Amino acid sequence: MSDSRQNVLILGATGLLGSNLTSGTYLQNYCCIGQGRGPEADIQSDLQEIEQVREMLVQTQPTAIINLVGLTNVDSCEQYPNEAYRVNVLPVENVLKAAESLSFKTRLIHISTDQVYDGAGPHREGSVMLTNYYAFSKYAAELVARTGDGLVLRTNFFGKSRTEKRKSITDWLYQELTSDREVQVFEDVLFSPLSMHSLCELIEQTVETDLAGIFNLGTHEGASKADFAFQFGELTGLPTSNLKRVTTSEVSFLKTYRPKDMRMDVSAIEGAMGMTLPKLRTELERVAKEYIL
Repeated sequence: MSDSRQNVLILGATGLLGSNLTSGTYLQNYCCIGQGRGPEADIQSDLQEIEQVREMLVQTQPTAIINLVGLTNVDSCEQYPNEAYRVNVLPVENVLKAAESLSFKTRLIHISTDQVYDGAGPHREGSVMLTNYYAFSKYAAELVARTGDGLVLRTNFFGKSRTEKRKSITDWLYQELTSDREVQVFEDVLFSPLSMHSLCELIEQTVETDLAGIFNLGTHEGASKADFAFQFGELTGLPTSNLKRVTTSEVSFLKTYRPKDMRMDVSAIEGAMGMTLPKLRTELERVAKEYIL
């Protein structure tokens, strides 16, 4: 019997977020097709080559395309801005160009970053401040996505990884908290990330709508990365004596400037979707259970 469900094409399906989104827990009303360049992907395609993108869209005929692709190494983006463009912007350009010639309509849901913000938060969607080339390339991709009336979701996330290729901030913290090494955690960097569970659930909900525009997806009552680390240790029952609070100006390993306050105002998405997003503490409690089961 053929599958009558509509197709959803997930670009970057083998990455940290993609591995969760394609796990079978989410988007069960759709046939999810995962794109990647490795053998574990459902479809191998180079998104920097428009002919391959066009062939992929013709083959899959997706009702929605979820773009998770990104070069997220801030230092690499700063050192190799052309590569940042080729990974973060060009695939979006190619998807929209290829979609123009299709005989069916598809919708782009583009996942972006909270690093387009800096200065005192929480930030509304219009208060963009670009402070490094990673943020610049991600914002450029947003602008391209919006030319096709796409949905842009700015976010940050954490939770237990499903892939050996990528580790999340909580994977790293769990590893460090079970070691004897001193761990420096930033008390002057603020953010409001979601758990990957909640983010995948929210992405699934947006697929069911025709929502367009740019929206923040995060938690209420964000925290410093230091407070985040201490709370994660508390909730997992791990000792936090090796955590040391520092400021970004006290360390030498950061080659590129990072934003200090990326907390997001999520009232726009709450109003548009008729929902209330969780508090960060609630999300930490949800994720901590993954590590102590």
